[in-house]
Amino acid sequence: MPEALMQANALEQLRDSWREQWPQALSLWSTYARLTEPRWCLTHKEAKQEHLTMSFAMIRLTDHAVVLNLQDIAERGLQAFPVEIMAHEIGHHIYCPGDLTDQGRLLARVRRGLPGVEESAPMIANLYADLFINDRLQRSHGLNLDRIYARLGDDGSSVLWRIYLRMYEILWQLERGTLVKHPLTPGQEGDAQLGARMIRVYARDWMKGAASFGALCLTYLTKDEGSKLRKAASRLLDSEGDPGGDGEALPDGLSGIDDDELEPVRHPSEDPLVAGEKVEGADRDASGAQGEEDADHSKDPGGQKSTKNFRDIREYRELIKQLNGKASDSDITIRYYRERAMPYLIRFPVKETPLAQEPMPEGLETWDIGRPLTEVDWVESVVMSPHVVPGVTTLARVYGDTPGSDPRKEPFDLYVGIDCSGSMPNPTVNLSYPVLAGFIVALSALRAGGRVMACLSGEVGKSIATDGFQREQAAVLGLMTQYLGTGYSYGIFRLDDMVTELRKQKARKRPVHILIVTDTDIYTSLASNQGKKDSRLGWTVAQEALTAAGGGGTMLLNAAPSSKDKNAEALRAQGWRLAYVSRWEEVLDFARKFSSDLWGQTGQVKR
Repeated sequence: MPEALMQANALEQLRDSWREQWPQALSLWSTYARLTEPRWCLTHKEAKQEHLTMSFAMIRLTDHAVVLNLQDIAERGLQAFPVEIMAHEIGHHIYCPGDLTDQGRLLARVRRGLPGVEESAPMIANLYADLFINDRLQRSHGLNLDRIYARLGDDGSSVLWRIYLRMYEILWQLERGTLVKHPLTPGQEGDAQLGARMIRVYARDWMKGAASFGALCLTYLTKDEGSKLRKAASRLLDSEGDPGGDGEALPDGLSGIDDDELEPVRHPSEDPLVAGEKVEGADRDASGAQGEEDADHSKDPGGQKSTKNFRDIREYRELIKQLNGKASDSDITIRYYRERAMPYLIRFPVKETPLAQEPMPEGLETWDIGRPLTEVDWVESVVMSPHVVPGVTTLARVYGDTPGSDPRKEPFDLYVGIDCSGSMPNPTVNLSYPVLAGFIVALSALRAGGRVMACLSGEVGKSIATDGFQREQAAVLGLMTQYLGTGYSYGIFRLDDMVTELRKQKARKRPVHILIVTDTDIYTSLASNQGKKDSRLGWTVAQEALTAAGGGGTMLLNAAPSSKDKNAEALRAQGWRLAYVSRWEEVLDFARKFSSDLWGQTGQVKR
């Protein structure tokens, strides 16, 4: 029998043997644990297709799939440890970190403990999580994780790897030299003792010790040492990132900073829970758990997180990139502003119209991805093209209404114009409150069922806008997070584009509310024709747009209100509502009052 065939048969037998051990590995964590069977990769090629390239095993936190490279496992002589390896990967799902959001929270804390070398945070976070999982499996379930580390070996090149292995020797009361083959200095031995104690102290709240563990590693983590540690630990980095991510697997909630994350980072030697007498009680507990009197060491007063504690956009982007390197800058920026906007969503206005007693089919229109799937007319879509492309060949039936006696509430549409001139911040570099204001109102309109047309304008210069009024969130938010940095103000003549779009809506024209976020430089735009061939001034354009929209207009100006502002009085005379913020940060207060001031608590337009 050819050698390749013999090897394939051996790996298939190994797979069948390990498959029988999978239920036991699950039961070590919980009898209620439910995970799909591992992805069994019999070759390095199959493992690469599953994005498993560094370790011989991993768990993807996006879909919680355990992936095993059986060829690599066999080559390293680890065939005898199915429960140990599979239970370890399950531990990343159930215990530490659990999911992608907690992985992000863990990374953020480790990064705080590694100032200047934050690029090593995923590796250190992975090793930190492994300590908790392995210690529990070794001590509480009698597994043989120490034999796996002994087989992987210590080549002596990395000081931090030797300290890490020494932590396991201390935790498991192994004879010195069982895992560490090269001697440690007294200082390195002391740090290994502190690291081992940390694992016992923070066994029930591993998030609390993450920054401190990072500070412990920082002492040794030079650029050269970082490379050596990665080489030594490469086969064990099983949750460092999300190699199976598609770029869209981004966790929620990481724009905010947890209150305890802001606490000063202490080296373990400065932590009384680690260096003090309380540690001895934790060490004597064979299960690795603390007594009730020591369990709550966070002294967390509870309550809600301060709304002022947020990461800046640059730190957020770096954090997300370490979680999912395939995520695009555009998607990350959109996620950041959406998270910041969600707590401030407002009640959007509605218009009462007669209720249809019976729907009347009137024709077809293109169904786009932002609409409910139930609206697709599949028969007509297939008739149009046998190859269905969502948003291109998909059709939805258009219905008319037979007037009735009961009222129906129909949401307004929204036009949002944002000043994107040189005086405005770049939303991808610094927090842009004008963009945040646009997100709040646009998301509110979309949530209410309205359509949104967004425009960025920096004139005289450039402008970009969505293709008409959209229901698709990605198209609207993606445009608002771009940056022009040209000109001096929002160009009032951009409203002509909105009027043109409204004229296309011959049937079922809905009222549109106009929101323009700018500063008083727009007065210059109002008083000129901006090089247009006709003789209209911006004032005429503003009036025509307000009349065509039919749902009112608001200008949010970065300026202090003045009773002597003739331009403001002229805008009010046309029907515009003016809101002022002396600092852009005040747009959040504006958002809180925007709905009730304009439309009342019911969401209907004030008369």
